[in-house]
Amino acid sequence: MSEPLRVGVFSDSHGDHDALDALLERMGRLDAACFLGDVARDAAHLREKLLAQPGEPTLYAVRGNNDWASALPDDLLIELGGVRIHMEHGHLCPSLLTLCYRAKERGAQIALFGHTHEPLCEYRDGVLLLNPGSAGNGCRGGRARASLLLLGGGPMPTVRDETL
Repeated sequence: MSEPLRVGVFSDSHGDHDALDALLERMGRLDAACFLGDVARDAAHLREKLLAQPGEPTLYAVRGNNDWASALPDDLLIELGGVRIHMEHGHLCPSLLTLCYRAKERGAQIALFGHTHEPLCEYRDGVLLLNPGSAGNGCRGGRARASLLLLGGGPMPTVRDETL
């Protein structure tokens, strides 16, 4: 069996590059990364850091509610390791059920979102809903968080929480 794909999932960093750098360091080698918005310039910072890693992992990014001037899309559908992943910030989604249906309509097995700054990892109607929490230390007084998504290591994706 081959090594699982290692996907870093980040959201709501709000300009905290030190926290992003520390979370990237904790995760180690990545094959790809997903940035779920707030603040778009942090996606550029992540892209720069990823280009310095072996294999130059791809960064996928969407804009959040603080990114209106950004050219990033509101949502993306990507495929990694044969798994379809729906990405959005979450501010345009009224409920987790709506998010689940959006993902299912697009044939996605995973829906990544942020916005609430609260981590969540649960299955709804066969879709893994994953919010990594806030990657910025100053957000709501909490600690910086991100998620490491492991794809292809077994029949179900594995999620590892990374907290500073």
